[in-house]
Parts: sequence; C-alpha cells; structure tokens
Amino acid sequence: MDYDFKYAVETFKKTVQTQYWDVDGRMSRKDFWHYVSIALMISFGLAIIEAIIPALSIVGFVVSLALLAPGIGVGIRRVHDIGQPWFMALIPFYNIYLACQPGDRGPNAYGSDPLSGLSTAEVFE
Repeated sequence: MDYDFKYAVETFKKTVQTQYWDVDGRMSRKDFWHYVSIALMISFGLAIIEAIIPALSIVGFVVSLALLAPGIGVGIRRVHDIGQPWFMALIPFYNIYLACQPGDRGPNAYGSDPLSGLSTAEVFE
C-alpha cells in the first residue's frame, strides 16, 4: 500500500470538520491510519517547535486538547468496524492490535461497511 499524503490530509480534515464528536458508525483501516499519521505529524511538529521555543508550549496543549475528541471518535469507530464495543478502544496495546485487523465485511451492528461499493483493487491498495 502506498501512502497518499493528500488522501491522508483530506481524511484528517473530514474527520475534524464533520465528525468531531462522532462515535457512531465504522471507519476503515485505511482511513484510521491516515488520520493517525497526520495527527502524529502535527504532534511531532509541535513538539519540535516547543523544544525550540518553550513559550509556545500552550499551543501544543491547545492542539492536543482539540484533537482529543476526534481521536477518541476515530478509535471507537475503528473498533466498531471489526464488530467490537466502544470500550475495547480504551484497552492499551490490545486496541492497537484491533486497529490492525480487517473490518467485518458487510454491515454489522455498528453500521454499513465503509468499504462497500469499492472494488477489490481499491480495498487492497
């Protein structure tokens, strides 16, 4: 799978702008890891800036707080994609294992398949 930075940024923006508090439904592995990659890039970038200019540490704190709600929502929607209840996203290390698992094919108790309507090539790209 090639990393598509533009797609990752779009996924991140969509999640933050339209699904900020959303914990309902499902999120595919691809969208989950693209969101996480951009959130990590932002966090690392802010950490570097704070190391250089300590007075800006409040900026990192505010951004971290701003990304907390969508981060929780992303984790919950990801475990929903594999048919697990929301609290599984809170179990350290096990939640990373769950995030790496393929989602349920077809609808499950948490909603329709986020990959429905995609060709097999698109699913595995």
